[in-house]
Amino acid sequence: MSLPLLPGRECGGCVECCRVIPLSLPELSKPTGELCAYCVDGAGCSVHEIRPQTCRVWFCLWRAVELSDDWRPDRSGVILRPDGVEDGRMTLFVLRRSDFLFGDDVFAAVTHWIAEGFAIGLSVPGPVGTLPVRSDVTDWLRPATQADDHDGFVRRLSAALDQLDAHDFEPDGIERRYAVTAE
Repeated sequence: MSLPLLPGRECGGCVECCRVIPLSLPELSKPTGELCAYCVDGAGCSVHEIRPQTCRVWFCLWRAVELSDDWRPDRSGVILRPDGVEDGRMTLFVLRRSDFLFGDDVFAAVTHWIAEGFAIGLSVPGPVGTLPVRSDVTDWLRPATQADDHDGFVRRLSAALDQLDAHDFEPDGIERRYAVTAE
């Protein structure tokens, strides 16, 4: 991601990316949905100074886009993925259904993004060791956003999540390997 990070916005105790993102690197390999063994839940990386380059450069969009602190993934249950944003795609990776997800902030943001021409993706994790699923929901959500119909938006978002949750999740094929060392 080439977007600059917002000054003063830190991950803090949020470690959701350390849990959900699959890694298959020579020095670090972990299945999708498994908290990295180097991560201290609620505190962060125990090998922060020597973490792999992939971990150094991946940030959710909450770190780069002016969004309220409520969007922080551990609070919201949503990771706003950076991949695709420069190509006009926004993906909401829904970790869990929450009041925030169905609240005014998400409705307003998605309404704005669709009006600005962004494609909206919705993604959900499967069981540990399986790949998440993703679907483009722009056209499905558009009628509710154009009509400023929050209730309709919630119904459509819920229905899309139900469809994704019913998906047959594929194994990610990643074997655990923890070998990060100081050079």
